[in-house]
Amino acid sequence: MRIERMDDRCNNCMLCVRDCVAGVWREKEGRPAPVCPSACNLCGHCVAVCPRGAVIHSGLDAGQADRVRRKLIDADVYRETVMSRRSVRQYRDIPVEPEKIEQILDLARYSPTASNAQNVSYIVITNRKLIEDTGRRVFAMGVRAYRWANSIAGRAVLFLFKNNRKVAALERYMAAMDYYIPQWKAGRDYILHNAPVLVLVCAPAKADFAVDNCNIAATNIVNYAHALGLGSCYIGFLTLVLKRSRKMRKLLGVPENRKVYASLVLGYPAYRHSFVAPRKQPDVTWR
Repeated sequence: MRIERMDDRCNNCMLCVRDCVAGVWREKEGRPAPVCPSACNLCGHCVAVCPRGAVIHSGLDAGQADRVRRKLIDADVYRETVMSRRSVRQYRDIPVEPEKIEQILDLARYSPTASNAQNVSYIVITNRKLIEDTGRRVFAMGVRAYRWANSIAGRAVLFLFKNNRKVAALERYMAAMDYYIPQWKAGRDYILHNAPVLVLVCAPAKADFAVDNCNIAATNIVNYAHALGLGSCYIGFLTLVLKRSRKMRKLLGVPENRKVYASLVLGYPAYRHSFVAPRKQPDVTWR
């Protein structure tokens, strides 16, 4: 890997040295120098921080190093995007343009990953039959759990573990299943919400910080989708099922060596929310 400093451009500001946490760039005889290229993790900070474009890095695509447009960065716009985004569970029956999905995923690749692993990948499903089949299978699991919870054995087990947090969460969903089931039969998808797009956010099964990397990317996806006029929703039930069901992973084409750490649906919302949803104050400890 070739990392060099262009003498005719460098103004000796030392920003590359100060910003290089890997220790590739160091001060040498009063000048910045790429002393240890083998330690580079391709984070690109030396290229991004240099105000004069004086860094040559063969491991990075210089064509992607666009000038930052700071005038477009607006704190109020970002705050409004985050506060106004809702989990959308009703979608218009129209497809999402492939180029818009590509635009969203192109932005997601700029999401930070631990040690710049850049190990997040995506499975994008737009096959409506496959999406419907996936939702049906997951809901069927819920129906089976509901029937078990109402059996003599199920009630006895739930009573024994009534103070367990997970059991309490299960009972909350079970309490409304007598309503969900006829609604499902009438055509309402309570799992994937009849959405036209399902996105599975994946990473290597044994990678450190994989869950963090995937959910940072997923957060950028849902916020940018909202800014583009799309709705989104995290589908936690599907993520849980995919952790346990080899058959479901095979159905959705999840590679053997990867896990799904976030599942999202996307589509055009059937309606808009006019107000910001109330949220409790943050629990903060200052020290």
